[in-house]
Amino acid sequence: MKVKAILSALLVVVLATGYSEANKITSCHSCNGINCQRTDHSQVQKCVDSLDYCVTIYDKSQVLYKGCSLEIPTKLRHRCDSPHDDSCLKCNSDNCNNVGSMKYACVQCDSSQDSNCAENAASLKPTVCTAPTAINSYCYVKASNSGSNIQRGCSTTVTDQQSCLKDSNCLLCSSGDIRGCNSLNITFDSNAGNRFIRFLR
Repeated sequence: MKVKAILSALLVVVLATGYSEANKITSCHSCNGINCQRTDHSQVQKCVDSLDYCVTIYDKSQVLYKGCSLEIPTKLRHRCDSPHDDSCLKCNSDNCNNVGSMKYACVQCDSSQDSNCAENAASLKPTVCTAPTAINSYCYVKASNSGSNIQRGCSTTVTDQQSCLKDSNCLLCSSGDIRGCNSLNITFDSNAGNRFIRFLR
């Protein structure tokens, strides 16, 4: 009898824990329109319904909206209705909607930690960047002044993009044109590298 009482009490605790977890309210990054390009307007909102989830809506690489799905502006709602539309990211964990569009992915590595980053970056898988605060999202390849270290990654802020453009050892490319475009091996004194630099500057 005592064992049944203990098991019943444990069952009640397990069910109550599961019920509270299932009814947990999700928090999402939140912005709308031009505020999504402003780094000083970063906000988080709690969804009003425990079944709600986070979304990010894009126009190419530009973020148009971040927030709870039930709060999507009417004019943008159709982008999340189709399961095959890449312009809407849906996710259901706290603050999960701070990633860029799945179309925009860059190789992200440092040759001081991964030797493939320098000469064999095409073997590395491009990963999705964080949500951009700039109008466009780019990938970069940057060499140290000595050329001994190569870094590859995402350039999603205006500050990062301007810094790369001012640096003669840094190249930008659009991952919207070629996924993982920064995986190319470019020597800075080659014709290919020079054409790449002129194209971007």
